[in-house]
Amino acid sequence: MMTVWRLRQGADKRIRSGHPWVFSNELLVSPKGHPAGAAVELQDSKGQFLARGYGNPHSLISFRALSFNSQDKDPTSFDFLHEKIFNSWRVRKAAGFRGSFRLAFGESDFIPGLVLDYYVIVQNGKRAQLFAAQLVTAGMNEALKDAEGFFKGLAEKAHAQGLSEFGWDQTAVVIRNDVGVRKLEGLHVEEPRLIKDLPDMNLRDVEIVLNAAGDDGTITMSCDLVEGQKTGFFLDQTHNIFLAVGLFKNWAKTQQPRKIRVLDLCCYVGHWSTQITRALNSLGFEVEVSLADISKTALAFAKKNAEREGAEVVVHEMDVSEGLAALPSTHYDIVIADPPAFIKSKKDIPIGKHAYLKMNTHAFRLVKKNGFVASCSCSGLLEEEEFRDAIRKASLRNYAELRSVLRGGHAADHPTLMQFPEGFYLKMYVHYVH
Repeated sequence: MMTVWRLRQGADKRIRSGHPWVFSNELLVSPKGHPAGAAVELQDSKGQFLARGYGNPHSLISFRALSFNSQDKDPTSFDFLHEKIFNSWRVRKAAGFRGSFRLAFGESDFIPGLVLDYYVIVQNGKRAQLFAAQLVTAGMNEALKDAEGFFKGLAEKAHAQGLSEFGWDQTAVVIRNDVGVRKLEGLHVEEPRLIKDLPDMNLRDVEIVLNAAGDDGTITMSCDLVEGQKTGFFLDQTHNIFLAVGLFKNWAKTQQPRKIRVLDLCCYVGHWSTQITRALNSLGFEVEVSLADISKTALAFAKKNAEREGAEVVVHEMDVSEGLAALPSTHYDIVIADPPAFIKSKKDIPIGKHAYLKMNTHAFRLVKKNGFVASCSCSGLLEEEEFRDAIRKASLRNYAELRSVLRGGHAADHPTLMQFPEGFYLKMYVHYVH
């Protein structure tokens, strides 16, 4: 029998609206003693069914919903979770994603606790697929204890349904439980685990296939899919890069043939600058890319990626929060300011907001007149109004006359739910500076 938890009277409004969380103080009885991650049926104070999911007595978020349908008897089973992932896969296919994308985005894909990135990889003329998973809650950690069995079934079914061109023999799986958020669930932070390898591929230096910005083709980028940051690549900016590259191409068509200088701050493996290079090179422009990052390993990948698309590359190994003063003013046509999240918790908000102000102040100083600055934030705790305020102050510090000409956000592989505002985190504006 599945454990049943009831809510306090009047505490069911949010869960009835489709929000997937219940907090410990909303429960009628203390959840202590419940095995962390085990399945739970949630009822209101009168015993009426609300949802099924899993519980964790060690977390402030005590219950996370996997299903609001009383007919779903076992929402933590492989079959149930596979079907959830296939639904997500179909959304990505319908949105035009080819190659690599985020396949499951936690609560926003109705699979709380699972972040799953899907990569099509290429090496030595061979193609394969790789699943990179983060299990960030006790419930998902418990449900996927047999991770190899779970992904073997997923790969075989996806191939049979025509969602994937690859079978299990052409599949690699990496578990990336090296994220601090697991501590909030009482879980250990673990080293990356390669639970299904491809012996004829070096997954620590492999090319992934992505949609190309500005045309209907694909582009390949090198990265480390075993120990690289996040799951080896930052897929969340794909949509924003597409929007920005379209703008930059239209602008470039108004320019005389010349060298266009791009500065990519916190570049990681150079997704922004590599896509921009490809698009502008297709119009006959020379492109000089300046890459700035603290990681020597990331810079080596970024240099390889940008040069593959024809860029002339300048590398700045630096702590971007401290080293930007050394870069020349009004030197770059396009400046990309896409830092990691400066705000991890509410106590970080004042310092984090100042960090965004500082980075964008430098960005507006470094860009040429009649150039572009892309200002990004992936801090979910920073309200969009506060981010805009930091940009406004940064422009005033530089006496810059700017127009925000493009606003971005989440792509279809990082969907959002209207009933789950916590899932909105990504912000992007492109400014034209006079």
